[in-house]
Amino acid sequence: MPFRSALTDDFLSQHARLLELKTALPSTMTAKAIDWKKWKSWKRSVAQLKERREHLMNPENYSRRFDKLVDGLHMVTTDLPQYLDQPEVNGLMASTQQRLWDVMNWLSLQYSAGAEVAQMAEVWPYALDWAEEYAGFSHRFNESPDAYGRVCAHVSLSTESYWIVALRLVCFGLLTGNASQMPRVMAILDYANDEKDGLLERLVSPFMAGRGTPPDKCLRHLPYRKLLKVFAAAPDKRPPLMVKYLEEWYEASRREPYVNQHDSYRFEGYWSWEAAATAWMLDIDDSTFRDMPFYPRDLVDFARALDGAVVGSPSPPSRPNVPANHPCPETGWWFTPAKAGSRRHFTQGSIMPDVEGSAYGATFWQWSPDQSAPTL
Repeated sequence: MPFRSALTDDFLSQHARLLELKTALPSTMTAKAIDWKKWKSWKRSVAQLKERREHLMNPENYSRRFDKLVDGLHMVTTDLPQYLDQPEVNGLMASTQQRLWDVMNWLSLQYSAGAEVAQMAEVWPYALDWAEEYAGFSHRFNESPDAYGRVCAHVSLSTESYWIVALRLVCFGLLTGNASQMPRVMAILDYANDEKDGLLERLVSPFMAGRGTPPDKCLRHLPYRKLLKVFAAAPDKRPPLMVKYLEEWYEASRREPYVNQHDSYRFEGYWSWEAAATAWMLDIDDSTFRDMPFYPRDLVDFARALDGAVVGSPSPPSRPNVPANHPCPETGWWFTPAKAGSRRHFTQGSIMPDVEGSAYGATFWQWSPDQSAPTL
């Protein structure tokens, strides 16, 4: 696991920012206790599994895996309060990290089994709260003598944790109407990671002012760097690039933890969550690839069905993205992911400018969810 040699003021400020964000941007989850009976009732029956999305999934293995994951989530969540005051945090950090991994795997499992996407939307806010709880114990461990002065990332972006936690936490959040919670997510992912990831930054930057220009580098490299071409392309060139991405996805993923798992009871499905998030964010017409293997089309359809009702979502359907050097279709406030802090007011008919030299790629202006004038 990547680490720093000492606790620096930068890391301490990152942790403080995480705590501030948790207060300033409360989760959409209510304070009431989890209805574990309800969660367990979401287990798919043999008859329901005939309609599963992932046909490589073994129904018997699904049943075992579902029980193990939900039982693990329940045990950690209900037992944790009695151990919160213990001085050593090694066990607390390990158990809450496992809970975070388990909930990510459970969300993947349920999608593959054919469950309603609304389940994912209901559970994701808990996953974010649990990620923050784990991050708190991880930070305490870094401050403890057991860390020997090293500072480990909560979620390393250069190891398998990139897919296990970072990518899925971001993609599931965006596609279930939680784009406004990306500052909380990135406060966890920023901690003690030396570099930013090109794909993650492109996915979250429209919802986080001041993130800066996304780098042209993916820290896990393949298959993810191939999506950067989609972001850089003109809208009419994006569908064929997505087709190519999905065609090459499994082979390009050969070093990722999900490959060649379909004979294991741990198998939770083969899905390119990042392709789904990209298609939704860039409003790509998916008619040519929605039936391709690995594309979680129902998750994209769910996100699009929100119709821009969620704060922080991309442009509503009635206001398509506008390429640079084209006239503004409607007077109002617009922004472009190609430049941080780009929100500005345009009048109908005025020409939308190009952001030259942006590593984000081609410039496309989006209708801003915030239509209020800036205040002094």
